[in-house]
Formats: sequence, structure tokens, C-alpha cells
Amino acid sequence: METTKRVINISEKFGSWIVLNKQGKQVLCQCDCGTQKLVYSHTLTNGRSTNCGCKKRKESIPVGANFGRLKVISDVEVKGKRGELLLLTLCSCGTQKYVSKNSLKRGLTQSCGCLQRETLKSDKTVHGHCKSHEYNSWLHIKRICYNKNHHQYKYHGGCGIEVDASWRDNFTQFLKDMGVAPEGTVIARIDLESDFAPGNCQWIPRKEHYCQIHFLKRKEFFISQTLPKPVVTNCEINVSPNIIRAIVKAHANGEANMNKLATQYQISTQDAINIILHHA
Repeated sequence: METTKRVINISEKFGSWIVLNKQGKQVLCQCDCGTQKLVYSHTLTNGRSTNCGCKKRKESIPVGANFGRLKVISDVEVKGKRGELLLLTLCSCGTQKYVSKNSLKRGLTQSCGCLQRETLKSDKTVHGHCKSHEYNSWLHIKRICYNKNHHQYKYHGGCGIEVDASWRDNFTQFLKDMGVAPEGTVIARIDLESDFAPGNCQWIPRKEHYCQIHFLKRKEFFISQTLPKPVVTNCEINVSPNIIRAIVKAHANGEANMNKLATQYQISTQDAINIILHHA
């Protein structure tokens, strides 16, 4: 019995695909995201291909989702100057602002900026510590975790170290947890693999802190000497090319915590570090 082949027409839609041109068994299609690709005609007609893969890759944030004071009011993603994806949000103060999608998901942005302004104002008028050693220490740990231009960023934020959410925009809570710093001391983490967080920080003598920074520098130097720049083969680190590509992409999109990447892709933290060092 002879079967009739399904005729595919120019401009016909198949899911997110729109047909641009026919080339034998393959069809040139354009996805709603703008990607053009040759697709086998039978995968269109049987419903196996409906988009370029962007729907699967894209973790959308629904309209109405709240992040602190921000509420997402549009699911249309806009590219920023650095290629980052931005979403239009409405702050509780009434300000509309495009905010990095990644920053929203990671909890790094909680307002249009009004929260920080109010915190700074409160810091100056209420606790009276705006010029204190404790306040400068609070600012310092945020800089070394989130300012990529800071000379100590590579030892902290560059290694995935963050400031606990309860401290990030709240100096009062930081001061309550840490207390007044004894004379001649600086803030330091107890567990150098963990974040700046309540229970993992203490005031230590400045000389001890210098020793800690020296240790971090020596650790970086040791890694750079024992893990030279020439590419390590997949066999040596025993990780598939697909996982390598996924980790490199995640790192390029802002994920700097090697422990999280290792857990997500079920590999060792050392393998995750090797991948970033030699493939990023």
C-alpha cells in the first residue's frame, strides 16, 4: 500500500519552528528564538522536533515571581551589554528596572537599589557605625566576594565564596552576629571552604589573617604549578565531553562555586577545577 508523504509548505509552523526553505529531505527552519537550522522533514511532521532546543535549555522565570522586593512583570528576556539575560521587574517602591536573570535566581538582587539605600541610611542614622571597623569589614567581605576587579576576588568570589543572605544587605544583622571587633583584629572564616556566614566567621588578630591570606596565595600557586595550563585529556580527568561543555557553559554564565558544579554533575571538586582551568 502506497503512503502519501506529508507536504511541507514554506512559512508553515511546527511548534516553535517556521519553515524558511526546503532542501531535499531537510528543511531550513527558524526557531522563535531566532536560531536557524536544517531539520529533517519527517521529524517535523511526526512532532519529534518542535524547537532548536532552547525550550529545554531555558529555565524560564514566570511572570509574577517574587525575589525580595522585586516582582517579574514580563517573561521577555533582553540581552544586556555584556550578553547577560535581563528581565523587567517592578520593585515594591514602584520602580521598574531590568535585572539580570542570573542575579535573581542566585538571590543577589533583591530590590531596584532602594533596599541598599535604606540600609545605608539606617546604618548612618541608627547604629552609628558607618565609619567603624566593623562596617568597613562588612563592606570588605562583599567586595572580595562580588567585585571581580578587587585583587582578592580570585581567592574568594572567584572560588565560589559568597556572603550569607542574612548579611548581604543587612549590616545590623552582621553586627549583631559578629559583635564589636576587639582592637587589632579582622574578620576571617573558620572553614576556608565555606562562605562568610554566621557561625563560620570570627575576629582574629591581624597577623593571623595575613597568614591566612598567605595560605590562600600559596594554595593558588600550588594549583598553578601542579595543574599546568596544557589541556588535560578527558581520560585523565575521567569526565565526558558533554559534561565538560556543560560545566564550562555554567561557569561562563556566572556559576563560580566548584563544589556546587561538582555536586550537580556528580564529579569530584578537583575534576571541576581541572575543567575550568584547562577548558574554560
